[in-house]
Amino acid sequence: MRSPCFTTGVFAATLLLFAGCSAAKEDSAPVLRGDAGVDGGLPLDAGDPDPDGGIGLDALPDGGGVTVPECPEELKQIYVISNTNDFYRFDPAKLTMTSIGKVKCPSSASPFSMAVDRKGTGWVLFNDGHMFHVSTKDASCKATSFAPDQAGFHTFGMAFATDGVGSTSETLYVANYDGSGIAKIDSTSLKLSSIGSYGDPSATAAELSGTGEARLFAFFNDTPTRVAEVNRATGKILTSKNVPGVTVGSGWAFAHWGGDFWLFTAPFLGSQVTQYDFTKGTAKTVLSGLTYTIVGAGVSTCAPTAPPPK
Repeated sequence: MRSPCFTTGVFAATLLLFAGCSAAKEDSAPVLRGDAGVDGGLPLDAGDPDPDGGIGLDALPDGGGVTVPECPEELKQIYVISNTNDFYRFDPAKLTMTSIGKVKCPSSASPFSMAVDRKGTGWVLFNDGHMFHVSTKDASCKATSFAPDQAGFHTFGMAFATDGVGSTSETLYVANYDGSGIAKIDSTSLKLSSIGSYGDPSATAAELSGTGEARLFAFFNDTPTRVAEVNRATGKILTSKNVPGVTVGSGWAFAHWGGDFWLFTAPFLGSQVTQYDFTKGTAKTVLSGLTYTIVGAGVSTCAPTAPPPK
C-alpha cells in the first residue's frame, strides 16, 4: 500500500502428475504466537500435504485418480509487489527475495495492495480501484470484473482468512483506506459487503493479513504504527500493540508467517523488512537496502502459523 505521504500511485498453472502418490500429513499442531482473540488462539490442526505439485492447481477432473496437494511449499511463503510492478516471493526462513517477474496488467495505474488465495492467485488492487488476478507462478496478469468504489471502498488493504480453524474455505477481507472499517468480497461474484468499523476513532489506514486459524490482523499506519487483531464478524479491534521504531515511509504491507508478522516499510529509499513478535512486542529489521518499494504483500492461508523447527 502506498503511503499518504507520497503520490498514490489467471493465472497460469503447471500440473505434474505422479501416479500412485499421496500426500503425507504433518504431525504437529501449530498455534499462532500472539494474544488470544475471538477464537481464543485455538490450535490449527496441521494437515497441509507435503509439496509435490505446482502453484494454483485447479481441481482434477472426475476420475483422475491422482492426489494433488492443495498447499505446495511455494504457496506457504509470502508474495510481494512493488509500486513499479515487480513481483517477488519472500522466504521468511531464509530471508531471501526471489524475483517472479514483471506484472504486466492492462492498466496505466499502479499496484496498491495484494492478497493471495489458496490456489496461488494474487489478488492485486491498483490505485484506480480496479482488481487484477496475478499468477504466483509466473506473474502473468488477468483482469477481473470487480467494480471499483463499492460501498465507498476505493482503495483498501486486503487479505484472506479461513472461515474456521483448520478450514480450507476462506474469505477475502478488505480494510478501507480512509480508516472507516472492514468489508468482505465474495470471491465468485466479486461483490463487496461492509462488515463494520474498528470501534476506535484513532484508527487510520490499514493493511490486512489473515491466517489458517481464522484470525485477521491489521497493520495500521497510525502514529506510532501498530498491529491489531480484528474481529472478522464485526470489524472491531480486539487487541492492539504498538510497533516500536517502525515508520511506514513511502509504502507498506505485511503478512503473518511462522508465528510472527513481517512488516514491509519504506522509511528511506527502497523497502526494508521487519520481523515483529506480537506476543513480546519486539521488532527487528531483518532485511534492508532493497532497491524497490513494496506496496503489497500476500500470504495464503496455507502458510505456517508456528515457528519452523530449528
